[in-house]
Amino acid sequence: MALFDKFTKKNSEAATLAPSSVLPTILEALSKEGYRPERDNEIRIVYKNEGIFCCFYYREDDPEFLLVRATFERAAFDDVHEAFLYKACAKTDFDQKVSKAYVDEEGDIVFSVEAFIMPGTPIDRLALRMSDALASTVAFYHRALKQLVEEYNKENGDDSETNNPIAPTTTLPN
Repeated sequence: MALFDKFTKKNSEAATLAPSSVLPTILEALSKEGYRPERDNEIRIVYKNEGIFCCFYYREDDPEFLLVRATFERAAFDDVHEAFLYKACAKTDFDQKVSKAYVDEEGDIVFSVEAFIMPGTPIDRLALRMSDALASTVAFYHRALKQLVEEYNKENGDDSETNNPIAPTTTLPN
């Protein structure tokens, strides 16, 4: 029975996660890396990464879940047909690990990295890795979007190598 107990009892040190320490730990880790994070409310830390506004979200009433997100308003892509935005999201979701790219109900492009916090997880390292993954996802999305537009333009007689997106009124084939 003692052997069974060894594997079924939780390690009390590893299982102890003080939810109230998660956001302060993330704040400190981001600060040490040179970001200038701010805790702007009870559940959110905001900071800029390579000029991109990012937010960590953590709720003490859901202590095992952590999210970091970046959002681009639809207006930033006004000159790109909506179909390209969705295709770039799909390509990003397929290729990038632990991250999501989607168009929200207002038409904004949202990138997120989500994680479950297991007992004993080093929150500072997890947060920095999530931040890096988010930056990688945003960069991948922009490359994928540019590539999709360029491929479409070449297939339709526009041989330019420029980043001129398709106008929103353009009809795309199925």
